[in-house]
Amino acid sequence: MVNKKTMVLMLLALIMLSGCSRGFRASEVKDDDLVEVSYEAVDQLILDLREPLPKGSLVVINSLVNVGELEQTLAFGRIVSDQISSAFHRSGYRVMGMELPTEIFAKNEAGILQLPDKTKEALNNVGAKAVIVGSFAPGYNKVYVSLRVVDIASQNVISSTDYSVSMGPDAKVLVKKPPAPAPVKP
Repeated sequence: MVNKKTMVLMLLALIMLSGCSRGFRASEVKDDDLVEVSYEAVDQLILDLREPLPKGSLVVINSLVNVGELEQTLAFGRIVSDQISSAFHRSGYRVMGMELPTEIFAKNEAGILQLPDKTKEALNNVGAKAVIVGSFAPGYNKVYVSLRVVDIASQNVISSTDYSVSMGPDAKVLVKKPPAPAPVKP
């Protein structure tokens, strides 16, 4: 017969060992293939165009901005913008990256968002037909991305798509804010 002390020790050991099982561990989120996701987003933008954007047209790609800090783009926004640029190029468009103001649209007197004259003039001077703008928002397990294709002549959104990217180890690094520069000593 097993005595009470042995029974209690066996039960305690069983409880402690069950805490080591994989079922009780928080699983780490794995990264999505960011290139694949970006290319699929561009395919969706092209598929959903509401106005023609002929192949060979010049599209300007602006860096995606962090919705929490619109004046700032992080490594995530820059690399996704570069991948979007590559995907448009592979789809037959001419592409140009341009550092446009993070608040690319401004309200006119009627309260309607529009491209400021200076920005529209710069885009027209290079012969651009559309500008691709977007934003991202880091969450706990995902980074949420919103992209829009804006026709420069009409300033209408002619295509848009939204998607998310798993917040794995690589995505966490890409959305991390760079450390503040050290103060310069006199």
